[in-house]
Amino acid sequence: MPIPFYPEFRPLELNDLERFKAAFSLQPPQISEFTFTNLYSWRSAYNLQICDCDGLLLCRSEGAEGQRFFAPIGLGGHKAVIERVLADSGGVFFRVPEEIKALFGNEPRFSAEADPDSADYLYNVADLTLFPGRKYDGKRNLVRRFQNEHNYRYLRIEESNAALCREFEDAWCIIRNCDGVEGLNNERQAVREMVENFSSFGLSAGAIMVQGKISAIAMGQELNPDTFVVHVLKADPEMTGLYQVMLQEFLQREAVRFRYVNMEQDLGIPGLRKSKLSYHPCAMIRKYTLKKVHSLRTDSGF
Repeated sequence: MPIPFYPEFRPLELNDLERFKAAFSLQPPQISEFTFTNLYSWRSAYNLQICDCDGLLLCRSEGAEGQRFFAPIGLGGHKAVIERVLADSGGVFFRVPEEIKALFGNEPRFSAEADPDSADYLYNVADLTLFPGRKYDGKRNLVRRFQNEHNYRYLRIEESNAALCREFEDAWCIIRNCDGVEGLNNERQAVREMVENFSSFGLSAGAIMVQGKISAIAMGQELNPDTFVVHVLKADPEMTGLYQVMLQEFLQREAVRFRYVNMEQDLGIPGLRKSKLSYHPCAMIRKYTLKKVHSLRTDSGF
């Protein structure tokens, strides 16, 4: 079905892939949300709909929080599109990257509020493949412990065996009770979408095999020419050091041509934030919520 023109929207479809890839190529993204993989795999959780607005792709999420829009995707005209949509909808733009926020400067008609829970963690690939220096002593110790306690091998995941990732996710979800946690259940569905569209999405994936059984998985892809983004990193929580080994082995094989790796956000979860900080990010990709300021009209009474 053709992509409708604003103000009409329709649900995101798999056959929109090439249009999104072309738009991302014109302005390579920095934020982790902006791969077709993420948008499509999480479309149900976001209730995601799309349209063409002045030649840019516009994604709208509708839910309990009202209408929320991602920054327009494509080249040029972002500020005009955002102003038009904010004037029409009464909604907000969320997960807005720094460069789009900067277009509005200090204009009093708009406000941009930082969203620290959605900021992406950016690391040097070399740091996470080597764990160099004293600050990574703890990570190297965990890797050595796992290597001393387990015989393992790395398995490259391709389309032919991608179903192994879904099987591991289902087993992991039994441990974590995904059925009882909305966020984890949404994540499980996203992983299934990635597996079902593995080659179309251009994904790279790997697994750690221990005693012939998959004990950890990782999935990711190119975000931009300098940056690889990791969408999925999961491991058996009972095996100390396995997360570190999975990450290191995966990046050594799948991301060595990139300078940076984006490990996505912590969603404000304290344990996840502590873990991501322990890997010493080189930068945070900050995001904002952008909305129109509705000034109150005052009358003098005369």
